[in-house]
Amino acid sequence: MQFIAVVLVLGVIVIIHEFGHFLAARSIGIAVQEFAIGIGPAIWKKQGDYTLYSVRCLPFGGYCLFDPAIEGLDHRGRPLSLMARKAPSKIYVSLSGPVMNFVLAAVFFAVLFSVVGISVGYEAVIGEVHTDAAAWEAGILPGDRILAIEGDELASWADLSRMLALHMDEGVLDFEVQRGDDVLHLQVEPRYNPQEGRMMIGVVVDRKHSIVERFSLPKGIAMGLSQTASVIGGLVSAVTQMVTGRISVSENLSGPVALVQVIGETVSDGLADTLFLTAFLSVNLGVMNLLPFPALDGGRIIVYFVELLRRKPANEKLEGWIHAAGLALLLSLMVFLTFKDITRLFGGT
Repeated sequence: MQFIAVVLVLGVIVIIHEFGHFLAARSIGIAVQEFAIGIGPAIWKKQGDYTLYSVRCLPFGGYCLFDPAIEGLDHRGRPLSLMARKAPSKIYVSLSGPVMNFVLAAVFFAVLFSVVGISVGYEAVIGEVHTDAAAWEAGILPGDRILAIEGDELASWADLSRMLALHMDEGVLDFEVQRGDDVLHLQVEPRYNPQEGRMMIGVVVDRKHSIVERFSLPKGIAMGLSQTASVIGGLVSAVTQMVTGRISVSENLSGPVALVQVIGETVSDGLADTLFLTAFLSVNLGVMNLLPFPALDGGRIIVYFVELLRRKPANEKLEGWIHAAGLALLLSLMVFLTFKDITRLFGGT
């Protein structure tokens, strides 16, 4: 199940990125040679007017392929080739992939806030009791729900620390506890923990009993847009700090192995965490692709801006060599990060 989840999470964000390029290109009459879901040999194909649609056997992302050698005009007399278009059209197509990633993130965040809901705390249900602690000595068991302390009702787990601090000078406290259908009154004497700096009884919350809050759809959409903007800002700030040397690149970049591990662990935590991570990774893919580096969308946009300023197309052969060199560097970085992930996974430094 975790493998399927990893494939779906990564597949969705990559396919939506490529679909953004596809939609932008077709909206202005540029031919797309192939739009594929997955990679490897095709298991299904359908030829459209200008595009071959395919599903490939390996479910890892997909691609939107342009044919630079295609000739001819669309029904409005515009060149079918992307390379034959003016710089603004090329910039529009290059921007569309990252923008679609941001749109996907905003939609997923909105669904999270309005439909799935977000955890705003936990119910006062015991998940674990430490042996030899005050709760253990009083007979409190995992699964017990704390209803009140000295008659003061608990609305959530967060109230536990507040009430223990409120009654810290009273010694033994009366805990009203629900166990199944029974309501018990147990006498508990909290202890001061100098390391934590507060009164404690030695229990851990049961995280399966979270308090979920859902917002109206308009509010959820607004929050989704705000969250997307916040994540974009945070990622841009992180990249800037890595470029300027304020934070370590090697310590803050991870490869595909670590990414798969994080996705697998997050999926096991539930739908809400999975939606959040997918939206975050979608923004991440969009921001990374906008970096002004050869072979990325950002690198292509820089080339097209230069073309716009010079008012003549760039040398296609030179541009191809630049992007090939950038791709080689990116693949080398990926290999390095993969090696680092594997070393870390098996206990290396």
